[in-house]
Amino acid sequence: WKEERSRRGNRVSELKPQTPQGGEQTGWATEFYEQQDRLGQVYSGPVAEYHHQKAAEVTARLGGPGKRVLELGAGGGQDAFALAQAGHDVTALELVPRAAAFAQTLAQDLTAGHLTVLSADFYTVALEGEFDAVCYWDGFGIGSDAEQRQLLRRIAVWLESDGVALVDVCTPWYWAAAAGVEHTDVGYARRYSFDADGCRMLDTWWDLQQPDARVTQFLRCYSPADLRLLLEGTGLGLREVHSGGMFDQVAREYRPDVPLEQAMWYLAVLEKSPNARF
Repeated sequence: WKEERSRRGNRVSELKPQTPQGGEQTGWATEFYEQQDRLGQVYSGPVAEYHHQKAAEVTARLGGPGKRVLELGAGGGQDAFALAQAGHDVTALELVPRAAAFAQTLAQDLTAGHLTVLSADFYTVALEGEFDAVCYWDGFGIGSDAEQRQLLRRIAVWLESDGVALVDVCTPWYWAAAAGVEHTDVGYARRYSFDADGCRMLDTWWDLQQPDARVTQFLRCYSPADLRLLLEGTGLGLREVHSGGMFDQVAREYRPDVPLEQAMWYLAVLEKSPNARF
């Protein structure tokens, strides 16, 4: 298996993104992420030290290198590259072709591990085999609760029996408090809002030269209690919750370690439920 993996090497597959049944996400997702990258180079930046630090933390959690890892919504592939460089066989799945193409340029510089980049929709893509870990960083919550459950059921199928899913989840308390905050950067601005009825954070970006042409990201927020309810019937259970960081809007600085009640996100560690049926 390892020899076959070595021969396979790094490659990209261009798969046409498809809309899931009743899918809300594709109504705005591609346009938003393309514009976000154009304005802020969010997905076309270099692989930084913090990407390698995260990869080291994931590797320690998985018990060492040599694992088969799937990353959903991989963006420009910086995290996927760092995981592959740490010695894993990584499949990076990204909806936006521009970001997937950038990830493939990174893959060409690997000196360890393997990275396969797929430009596809994670609601419809067909994947071979099972994975030791499925990672979804900074993006869970696109669409409706029904679509979240659809994705979680797919994750359960993709996982090995003893595999784990590592998912970043937005907290409702932080994003409700952040509503109305606006930032201006070089050439662009962004503003946070909160949909209280739908429990969604809204992140709106616009070019300062074209203030009427705005794009908005919508992410459903879940407390750990809400997430446990969401997981019912998906074949997954919540093993652990680890508080993430928060951006202090007053001090204008990111704090990586804060209590859960202050965090803007948390890491949910998911595992297959006993006797799960798909």
